[in-house]
Amino acid sequence: MDKNNSDELILANKKLDFQHKEKEKRAAELIIANKELAFQIEEKEKRADELIIANKELAFQNEEKEKRADELIIANKELVFQHDEKEKWVFTSQYARSLIEASLDPLVTISAEGKITDVNEASIIVTGIPRGRLIGTDFSNYFTEPEKAQAGYQQVFEKGFVADYPLTIKHKSGTLTDVLYNASVYKDSKGNVLGVFAAARDVTEQKWAIDLRIANKELAFQNDEKEKRAAELIIANKELLFQNEEKEKRAAELIIANKELLFQNEEKEKRAAELIIANKELAFQNEEKEKRAAELIIANKELAFQNNEKEKRAAELIIANEELVFQNNEKEKRAAELIIANKELVFQNEEKEKRAAELIIANKELAFQNQEKEKRAAELIVANKELAFQNEEKEKRAEELIIANKELLAFTYISSHDLQEPLRKIQMFASIIIEKEIKNLSENGKYNFERMQLAAGRMQQLIEDLLAFSRITTTDHKFEKTDLDVIIEEVKAELKDTIQEKHATIETRELCQANIIPFQFRQLMYNLISNALKFSRPNVPPHITITSSIVKGKKINNEKLSPEKNYCHITVNDNGIGFEPYFSERIFEVFQKLHNKEVYEGTGIGLAIVKKIVENHKGIITATSELNKGATFDIYIPAYFFQFENESKK
Repeated sequence: MDKNNSDELILANKKLDFQHKEKEKRAAELIIANKELAFQIEEKEKRADELIIANKELAFQNEEKEKRADELIIANKELVFQHDEKEKWVFTSQYARSLIEASLDPLVTISAEGKITDVNEASIIVTGIPRGRLIGTDFSNYFTEPEKAQAGYQQVFEKGFVADYPLTIKHKSGTLTDVLYNASVYKDSKGNVLGVFAAARDVTEQKWAIDLRIANKELAFQNDEKEKRAAELIIANKELLFQNEEKEKRAAELIIANKELLFQNEEKEKRAAELIIANKELAFQNEEKEKRAAELIIANKELAFQNNEKEKRAAELIIANEELVFQNNEKEKRAAELIIANKELVFQNEEKEKRAAELIIANKELAFQNQEKEKRAAELIVANKELAFQNEEKEKRAEELIIANKELLAFTYISSHDLQEPLRKIQMFASIIIEKEIKNLSENGKYNFERMQLAAGRMQQLIEDLLAFSRITTTDHKFEKTDLDVIIEEVKAELKDTIQEKHATIETRELCQANIIPFQFRQLMYNLISNALKFSRPNVPPHITITSSIVKGKKINNEKLSPEKNYCHITVNDNGIGFEPYFSERIFEVFQKLHNKEVYEGTGIGLAIVKKIVENHKGIITATSELNKGATFDIYIPAYFFQFENESKK
């Protein structure tokens, strides 16, 4: 489409000297281009009309061109002197508007009185209130804690900035959004503070992620407890089988003893009958115990036993072992007592009383176990309801994440097409005017056109950087096993011209293979190395060193890292101009630039992208530096992502 428009413009320029109708088409194309820049203010529209008139005048015959060129020179000089301040104000407003509308996060500008002066589309979505109703109202009216919001922007006016200031935005429908605000003052050309520029980062999904991790840990703990209880149940079942075998042996011995005592007196027969009844009761108890054991197997698989229950079970096992020892001794005594029947009958009476006492204890134990089983069943019902609720919450969060990703993809498409299309038109028309009408422009006019091209180029770079920053969040996190040496070589090949131009040296030592997101880590290394090349000292060849090692979390002394885990430590060091130590945190924020664009080019997003990539790999990044003494960037990523080369060779 752009190529066709360019061909039409070239053809129109060839026919300008002969056909008046072609001149009108060219003027109409300029009007269409100006309409596409509808976000500019009224003053720029007036200037666009003046350019349309100037282009129509340039289309006249060769003799008229010279006269009209002189008129354009005079008109441009008058515009420079009369509207210099207006141009600065227009440029500032346009730049601020483009930054605000390009952001995914809610952005707002606030006056010294605390009134909203401008917002972007993200702010309209998060509050549910149109732009016209937001502008002019008090900034603090749209938060759950207005006093805290008011104190926040007042702190910006006092200190010049504020970072990660927690607030909760309330939607007109009642929906709440947790955000972290980063804000700073903006000034006019004379250094006077005009107001505050504030950006909010949505942290709601981070809270959900923390809740999900806590739930997963709880489920893992419950599973471990169930496995422990299952192991205890197996041991208990083995003990029950052993006791049943012993009881069967004892029953067989009693039957033999009863047969031998049939010839004894009536008292013996009564005691024998009592023994038969006792044996039936024991058999019945064994059947009941087997039933209870089966019930306990089912219950133990589903429920987590408490520590007190384990101690009781251990005590019961000790009692059972003592009873078995005692029963073995009793069997020996019983064999001797078969010789003397009277002594045996006395002993049997005593045993009968003991068994009656044991039956009472066993019945109490069974009743207690039934109560415990009912309690565990009730706890299981509550646990199942809680798990069902958690599953429903997970499904809701998943659906919300899908919707959010679709919205982010839609915004990315708009940014990559609709926002860049007007910039390409501006660059194309400016290039055509410079190529075809360069002789008719004054030096001041040429200078203004060059400034316009540079401004458009910076705007396009800013949009591309913002798109890159958004893709870091919206793209799938697909990890692949990758050699870091390969990534460094690819970055060096891409920066080959800059490296040769600055005579730079890039030294790598002990680099490893990593299970990472390749294209993200390539972007991370590219940003760090290109920054080191850009911010080198004059007349000093850049020297960049990249190393890696494994360290324990407790040696890093950072509360965000686990003391017991191992981390892969990647260091990127240079000998450049460095920066003041108090900038070590701010350099990772979006749009933070330590130098103006006339000295060093850039958009202030590169290191923010680096930090986001490191966070996607579950790690942290820190920066240390002193002015004119170089800078060091330390990256810590969990060691399970990495496998060093020597291990892979083994």
